[in-house]
Amino acid sequence: MESSALLAGAAMRRITPQLDARPVFLAGFQNNRRATAVDTDLYARALALRLDERIAVIVACDLIGLDRSDVLDVRAALAAHGIDPSGLVVACTHTHSGPDTLGLWGPDRYISGVDPLYLSAVKQAIVEVAMEALTFCCPARMRCAMTRLPGYIANFRDPRIVDDEVAALQFVKLDGEVIATLLNLACHPEVLDGDSTLISADYAGYACREVETRVGGVALHVSGALGGMLSPNTHDRTPAWAERMGRAYADAALAALEASAVIDADRLEVRRTEFDLPLVNPLLLMAQQMGVLRVRQPVNGAITTSCTFIDLGAAQIITVPGELLPRLGFAIKAAMPGPCKILVGLADDEIGYILPDDEFVPPADYLNPGRQYEESMSLGPTTGSRILAAAQGLIGDQP
Repeated sequence: MESSALLAGAAMRRITPQLDARPVFLAGFQNNRRATAVDTDLYARALALRLDERIAVIVACDLIGLDRSDVLDVRAALAAHGIDPSGLVVACTHTHSGPDTLGLWGPDRYISGVDPLYLSAVKQAIVEVAMEALTFCCPARMRCAMTRLPGYIANFRDPRIVDDEVAALQFVKLDGEVIATLLNLACHPEVLDGDSTLISADYAGYACREVETRVGGVALHVSGALGGMLSPNTHDRTPAWAERMGRAYADAALAALEASAVIDADRLEVRRTEFDLPLVNPLLLMAQQMGVLRVRQPVNGAITTSCTFIDLGAAQIITVPGELLPRLGFAIKAAMPGPCKILVGLADDEIGYILPDDEFVPPADYLNPGRQYEESMSLGPTTGSRILAAAQGLIGDQP
């Protein structure tokens, strides 16, 4: 067997917050939901790829989301260690049973729930796990596969539109040992709902644990276009059902990978674009003014964010900075040549929901939005078209 030109490495760090000191405010539902116990640990998991001088590192964190400023801090720390940070992607699974890392779910709606000491520790863990994955890169080949997970996902905003596609990418050593498996599914990790006070990586964590147990290596879950609301299709909001969904997700991905050929990977191209988005949401502006959300320093009413495209030949990865609604996700994936198409949401930023422009209806009352909840947590009515254009432009650009 000939050696592949591609090198791959992986690593992981536990980022479960301690419950014996300051309160841990859980993110994703109502305010003042304080963690009382741990169902599953939370992790930062890294996949590093090298080809000649080109580097890509994907770090998946079991968190609700991270602000762009957090990712810039991580990039600066990597640069200080002599590592080119331009190929780094930091994505969050968007679990709703992890600590508040954005600020919206503190003791009340006027006080941030972010613990600065914990957030600092998370950023340090991301730096460490990225460096370790890069350090232990070795020659690798890959498998890529697409399949489906029918019956497990519902769309609470528009039941007619569900994306149940599973994408899986696996890197193996030349002797066949698994280095890492990247899993991709568009569904909120919120089997455990607002009544739960458990820390958990939800179904995504169970899926990663199942893959790691069965084939070895490090498993990373990255969330797709889960906005709108793509959520687990169940009334059973227990850890047992989260485990059931995680195992079904892992089963589908591993079966598809096992049926796929191991191929040489001799392509690694990384492209990123930064662009501005108008911030016109009065609720988010008010949250910034009160210090609940970190100030984004709008310039002429707009904030800066980014998308990244990673081309591996047989597989492509595109990132978006928030919670894309599935209609936009389908449009972006249609622009990717494939055959393996991975859309990573909540990557390098969390700007909220990203709606198609023609679907955006401004709430009459942003504090009580009713059916316009997604609009109340979106930057504004043109966010969708601007991100769609940025992503499609990256995919279509030739190096």
